[in-house]
Amino acid sequence: MLDSKSLVELLEQKKLLIFDFDGTLADTSPLHARAFLKVLAPYNIKVDYQSIAGMKTKDAIKQCLIANGRNLSPNEIDTLVTAKQQYARILIKNELKPLPGVDEFLQWAKPRYRLAMYSSGSRDTINIALDKLGYTGWFVPMLCSDDVTHAKPDPEGYLMILKITGVSAKEAIVFEDSDAGIEAASYAGITIVDVRLPFRFGTIRDII
Repeated sequence: MLDSKSLVELLEQKKLLIFDFDGTLADTSPLHARAFLKVLAPYNIKVDYQSIAGMKTKDAIKQCLIANGRNLSPNEIDTLVTAKQQYARILIKNELKPLPGVDEFLQWAKPRYRLAMYSSGSRDTINIALDKLGYTGWFVPMLCSDDVTHAKPDPEGYLMILKITGVSAKEAIVFEDSDAGIEAASYAGITIVDVRLPFRFGTIRDII
């Protein structure tokens, strides 16, 4: 487990904290997994959510089709993307919760660092989620799948954030939970915290 001392050392000399959203700040992964399962079930397509976590919705659906040996038309895929996003937004509005320790960490970090976000989710979905959690306007810039040409694991989004903020890679740190996101941040040359176990945001209690 990343202890408080290690976290403090990682944050030294940092000016910019960049967060992924799904699975990093909020427990959206089960909700997105349910949404994929619901829209793909009529096509008898099985979903291994861990293999598509961190991808754009369209890329994730295409990956599921390939894994199941299925081929759908572009229009059918677009329909599935829309249906998945709509159902996920309903689940987020009704059920979304922050991950343990996240609110405490963000409340501590907000006056001390610049906060930014780069998520593979759609902007509309992320805005709904941030509003639900009370974090609207906390992350500037906030880049989503709509803002990049090349999704994670390509580093485009992280490099864009560095360019927009004028902060160097060595002065930034990324919090991620997916292999694709970690790979993207690594390509961008930014220090990475993998928030999957055994990391926990709650270690901030030992700092303050």
